[in-house]
Amino acid sequence: MTYFSLKDHQSLAFRAGSLTSDDDAQLTYDKLLELHHSLHRRLRDHNYDLHPHWNRASIVTSGSVTAANEAETLTLSYFRSQEQATLVERLMGRDRLDRPVEVEMYRHPVVELRLTPNHFAVELVLTPDAWWDQQNFIGKLAIPRHRETLRQIMQRMDGDFNFGFWDGADLSDMHLTTKQLARSAYMTEWMNTFCDGQDWLRLGMWYTPEDERLDTTRIVSELARRVGALYSVYTFLLWTSNNDFHNFYHKSSIKTPSIHHA
Repeated sequence: MTYFSLKDHQSLAFRAGSLTSDDDAQLTYDKLLELHHSLHRRLRDHNYDLHPHWNRASIVTSGSVTAANEAETLTLSYFRSQEQATLVERLMGRDRLDRPVEVEMYRHPVVELRLTPNHFAVELVLTPDAWWDQQNFIGKLAIPRHRETLRQIMQRMDGDFNFGFWDGADLSDMHLTTKQLARSAYMTEWMNTFCDGQDWLRLGMWYTPEDERLDTTRIVSELARRVGALYSVYTFLLWTSNNDFHNFYHKSSIKTPSIHHA
């Protein structure tokens, strides 16, 4: 029996009201929250520096960084710590004298576990609004040995991850698998054109309802393995004081002008 039933997926379809006004959707929410407790313990065991939202009411949310106004979505998100997120948003110029920084998740690289009527996804998302980390990523890719490192990371991943640049909660037809990436020059072409503040980065797995890999007895191990693969890319691009390539971004010939809105 799969952890999320077809009924769980269907409970999110055409949902207009709050979770508390829909008993089936509330049960689905509870299941995703319970999955978080089991999965997060496994992630901590692996020393992954991934954090749920510090506000307990925001650990599981309706909507997604891929589609903020999408009501037919429940999302469990992991990203950098509150302290690091606040620091990054200050570096982005969002610090104001009249109010403290209010961290907005879509401004950071995020690993999402997302349930919709049509699929369950586990995905690394870097939105155009996460431009501080995008600039770090571009700067790092300006160095040939780091480009090669990223290529090797992608080649070591299972070939069924989906990679692309679209927005929205669903899987776009305009995507490539990591297996396809390993056999083509597409990654090199993309790395030469990726533009901060404009382009998306999407890398993840999409499961259809009642996929046997999400069996109740297997789902935590399956998702921990998938998150672990994404974590290698996440840590590669994530800005930290020990992974700071902004100087290379400003010197890089692959940089193109863009406008950032704090």
